[in-house]
Amino acid sequence: MLALPAGWRLAGEQMVGFPAQGVELHAFNGTWQGVPLRAWCVAWDPSSPRVEFKPVLAPAARTPTQFAALEPGGAWIAVNGGYFGANQSYSLVQQGGLVLAPNIKALTRPYQGTNTTYYPTRAAFGLSAFGRPVVDWIYHVGSGNAAIFAYPAPSPNQLNAAPQPVPSASFPAGAVPWVMQHAVGGSPMLVREGEVRLTDQEELIDVNNTQRRPRTAIGYTATGLVLLLAVEGDNAPAAPGLTLLELARLMQSVGAVGAINLDGGGSTSISVAGRTLLQPSDGSERPVVSALLWRDPLRTGTSPEVPRVVASPPSATVAAGGVVTLPAVVAGGEMSWQWLRQGRPLVGATDPALTFAAVTAADAGEYSLVATNARGTVTTAPVTVRIVSAPRGRLGNLSVRAWAGAGEDALVAGFVAREGGKSLLARGVGPGLTAFGVPGLLVDPRLELTRADGQVLVANDNWEDAAGPVAARLGAFALPVGSRDAALLRTVDAGAFTLTATPVAGTAAGNMLVEVYDDGGAGSLVNLSARARVGRGTDLIAGFVVTGSTAVTVLVRAVGPGLRAFGLSNPLALPRITLMRDGAVVSVNAGWAAAPNALDQREAARRTGAFALVPGLVDAALLVTLDPGAYSAVVDATDGGAGVALVEVYEVR
Repeated sequence: MLALPAGWRLAGEQMVGFPAQGVELHAFNGTWQGVPLRAWCVAWDPSSPRVEFKPVLAPAARTPTQFAALEPGGAWIAVNGGYFGANQSYSLVQQGGLVLAPNIKALTRPYQGTNTTYYPTRAAFGLSAFGRPVVDWIYHVGSGNAAIFAYPAPSPNQLNAAPQPVPSASFPAGAVPWVMQHAVGGSPMLVREGEVRLTDQEELIDVNNTQRRPRTAIGYTATGLVLLLAVEGDNAPAAPGLTLLELARLMQSVGAVGAINLDGGGSTSISVAGRTLLQPSDGSERPVVSALLWRDPLRTGTSPEVPRVVASPPSATVAAGGVVTLPAVVAGGEMSWQWLRQGRPLVGATDPALTFAAVTAADAGEYSLVATNARGTVTTAPVTVRIVSAPRGRLGNLSVRAWAGAGEDALVAGFVAREGGKSLLARGVGPGLTAFGVPGLLVDPRLELTRADGQVLVANDNWEDAAGPVAARLGAFALPVGSRDAALLRTVDAGAFTLTATPVAGTAAGNMLVEVYDDGGAGSLVNLSARARVGRGTDLIAGFVVTGSTAVTVLVRAVGPGLRAFGLSNPLALPRITLMRDGAVVSVNAGWAAAPNALDQREAARRTGAFALVPGLVDAALLVTLDPGAYSAVVDATDGGAGVALVEVYEVR
């Protein structure tokens, strides 16, 4: 995950029990730029659904090892946090958007012989709700602590100079609201925009800045990995520690483009699986008020139940070279896993899902999953994977049914055509759904086809006779003669396209169906997406057909909270995706990061070009291997709420 300079090594012996992906621990024990150095580096990928970062605050000081032990479900790694005195934190601690403790807002320094109050902007590390790490100079503006502003430069305070004004929404210049999901404060800034940027003077912080001491720092790389360094010190000659400038350069050398200093000295400590990895300068771990934890989000610390199988994966017949995923859902908690093939343990298959990126004849067989916790063991029903020499199945007809209105309430459906010369029939059906008993129909839909660059290719209000025979040949239901439904016939090149369905001006919004049929030609349709309003009696339903004689692996997603990153102000807060076939439920998800194959979902998103989902947001997703047939993906809200959602269906190859 992280390539470090010479001298660093991956500390695999300390990573027993760590997840296969998402967090790593590296060690250095040697000489760095002429200085004896003992240090540990944590590298964490915020996009990993199997690792949670959690800043924590205690009412009374405790050691990092105690923080980890008292955390429900435990923690893999615990490191000291920001500054404190007695049982009070002087540095920001923010968890789940809630400020548990603020950065210090005022302090006194001598000026002209008098203790004078100063109002420094101090450094903080933050992680947004979308998993983006940042470092900034911040201040809690106003009487409370919730309104935090960030500044492009620190307030220019200096010792032996008059204090600067109290920071506000307009001073220092360039202030912007600082809205984070998780954050920790420290001081001073070490690295900013890739350059060493020590602002200890402006932040009015003196922590033996030019002396070699134990140090702790947190930052991030250009690719968004979060890095934490813990440097042993006060143990000369083997481990004297680092100055702040040396710490900044060390962070820069391991790839940090932004970094801040945390509390150091005797507070510096890193605990892994209950073991302290550094020799503390106090002789033993110092109790601190705040800490940073990396933990398993699926381990809650509650007593496990007797394991029970909720859902076994279906059997599948797959073309050689295809993708197969076998996700099993087992309730019980605190589980360990082992996949069996032909009744024997499959080496390395210890996750709740089993995925083959490109199956071969050797992968054919009967599979089952053994789930075990302290209360017992359960085995899923065996499923059969058959490998055949046949063309791969593919996605055929695509459809979406939802509420369509004007503006942000328009029904927007996207699809991708692989290769050029693909002939399509697209329909926008409102009145034509009357015979199916759909309530609240849109009486006069308009349909517009555009390319990814925004060029409008064709539009239609009322369908024309030429579309009728094509629809009949493709097996589409007939539209009533003279109805105000819309239909388009078009041959398109390879690429991404959008169908936008709205009511004709002067008519009301309502439920409607948008369909895309493959009418031959080169290539195939490989994904469908649709954005529409969900709730208040309206669901968002995507339909698709797996054609051919072999199974297809698809990634199906319902995105609500993740749409805020694209500027949408009213997304569906708690989306759920239910995949159905012939009226029966195939699979359900209401939180992608908790899915048994969440890591495989992330890889599938990368392979298909889908934007990454963030573990801290409760968007929904399924990665499933489906035999030929017609399927529906229904999006609704687990809390009965309303908002705009995006449904996506991707063919995974």
